[in-house]
Amino acid sequence: MAKLITDVLLKDGTDETTFINDVTSNDEVELNNMMTGIANFVVLNVEENYIDTLQSHASVVEAQQEAEADSPLNYPSMPSTYTLSNKSIGGTTYWTNYNGQDMISYQHYLDTDHIPDPTPDRTINGFTGHNVGAHHFATTPRGQRDQIRHFGTNPSSDGSRYGSDSTFYTTYTGKHVDIVTLEGGDGITNSGYANYHTSHPDWQDPDNSGTSRMIPMNWTNLSGSSNNQVSNNTMLTDHAVGVLSAAGGINSGFGKKSSLRAAYLTGDGISNCLNSIRTWHNSKSNNPVTGLPNPTVLLLEWQHTAYGKENAIRIEDIDSITHPVHGTANRPGSGWGSDFSEFILRDMIPFQLLDPVDGNWYWVMTFGRQTQATYRTVIEQCWDDGIVVINGGGNNGGVWCTNTHPNWTGAYCTISGNKFHYTMTKAASGNQNEGCRVIRGLTNTTTWYPFKCYGPHGIDKSINTAAGQNSEGNPALDFYTSRGPSIDVIGRGTITWVAGGIGGSVFTDGYRWGTFGGTSCALPTVGGKAACYIEKHYIINGTYPTPDEVKNSMIAEAKATSMSVATTTWSNVPSASENAIVPLQSRTLADGGGGTPCLKIQAGVTPPNTGWQYGDGAGTPSRQAYWNAQNFNREQTYKKRPTIGVLFPRPRKFDIPPIEENAL
Repeated sequence: MAKLITDVLLKDGTDETTFINDVTSNDEVELNNMMTGIANFVVLNVEENYIDTLQSHASVVEAQQEAEADSPLNYPSMPSTYTLSNKSIGGTTYWTNYNGQDMISYQHYLDTDHIPDPTPDRTINGFTGHNVGAHHFATTPRGQRDQIRHFGTNPSSDGSRYGSDSTFYTTYTGKHVDIVTLEGGDGITNSGYANYHTSHPDWQDPDNSGTSRMIPMNWTNLSGSSNNQVSNNTMLTDHAVGVLSAAGGINSGFGKKSSLRAAYLTGDGISNCLNSIRTWHNSKSNNPVTGLPNPTVLLLEWQHTAYGKENAIRIEDIDSITHPVHGTANRPGSGWGSDFSEFILRDMIPFQLLDPVDGNWYWVMTFGRQTQATYRTVIEQCWDDGIVVINGGGNNGGVWCTNTHPNWTGAYCTISGNKFHYTMTKAASGNQNEGCRVIRGLTNTTTWYPFKCYGPHGIDKSINTAAGQNSEGNPALDFYTSRGPSIDVIGRGTITWVAGGIGGSVFTDGYRWGTFGGTSCALPTVGGKAACYIEKHYIINGTYPTPDEVKNSMIAEAKATSMSVATTTWSNVPSASENAIVPLQSRTLADGGGGTPCLKIQAGVTPPNTGWQYGDGAGTPSRQAYWNAQNFNREQTYKKRPTIGVLFPRPRKFDIPPIEENAL
């Protein structure tokens, strides 16, 4: 039996030479070191089965074999800087006579602080400004939809051309992170997508030229043809192209070295698909580079549009409104009249609705489905198993919270007796993009909860996301996005530059490019940043973060930039009618710049998907998802870096506004 190093502490007064001669007379013990100069201490080599005997020696206080020392942790080396040079920021399908690869998405500028402001200010159609993306000018009543969507050295005066002088660089790229989109819709129906996942430059591997990061999957225990992608050599739809590009595209997203996968609900159902992805995640083998299984970021890309505003009650029939913070307001004796400010104070947004029976318009309060989906249990298990789940409330303009938030049951409206009740559903065709159906009935349910929701959103074990405008000058929420007090971060929505599907425009580089939007786009813009946070945590700590740690990091790094857009004068609203209400403060990208009517529900006209629009934040926290691309301390880089004056060192900023929970 091998002898082990053993430290021996002797009693005071012990003659160490006599002790050593005594114990080494036994073959199980030999001297290792007298430890001259250290009183009452010697080091021996002792066979393990003799330790107890040595410990019982009359001169020994303690004999202890040394525990094996672990090797020092080899932290992963810092990645080399990844750089994209000579880029213009923005994107539109109208300028197809340019190289699509010369563009990068707005989020590379808006959600980082290392690309300087474009200077000088420019005059477009008589209006001067330099803000990137959509913005308004104070010189116009409701604003001017900005035509400057790109910037570079030499943009033309009408905004139709742009220079190419911007450089984006980042330390982290989401390497060794798997991003998966779980898609709603009809699944893969276009045979033209065969092999499309291998070809586009936006999803090529920067470290392995000619290799695609799109990974087809035959998902375990799923039978739908869309989930047998290896067999069919097809893995994409138009929607999935936009999602994965916004998350992990080289030019479009932040997870530039992440692997990209897709699964589809069609034919297999929500719970089965979620469990298949969970099973795959849990069965991953160790990555030979990191020594750990790759982490997973899961994007929940479906919605239940009609459930966000499934019910409506006339304002005039509401007896009282209650909120856990702002208390109860009872209907005045003369009725609510034109003053809905008590509703707005409680983040309850009224709408105008055309009664399908009497043909009159009424102000109503809308309510989502009054229960949460049972499949939330599977989503929560995915989170508990280490999957970073990112979801959104959809494009139905709902206001919601998680079921643990005080508003879930603490905010409500009451009625008494039988009152008119409206049910909103999808069109008879089932198409969420066609005008909805409105059905009038009666209800005697006394209590209605405006913040309850049904769907993948409203779950604490996820990163809940809303869609924000691609705008430096007008950073409001996109008008269609669901919102509310449980939003964790805001992603980028309308007009986000992405790889195009097979029906998209072909640019001069020979590839298809386009723009993407909706909460469908906001989720992956957050997911790409989440992949970078995961990689950063691994590089610094040698381990991957838990989903809670990722969520907390993204909230902590978010920027308080989102602004409030009042949809109307809520203390004196107009009478309900077919007349359009256009937000007072701004005409923005979200409404197409054409004054799309807001606060309006009309059968056959208003679609559940993006049709129920308004500007108010309704308690949404002002937290824009942000990626600190250069790994700087943002304490002194809250604003964009200047291009003139004293550039370094930067003075400390003491007037940085805090991130407020209800700043919108």
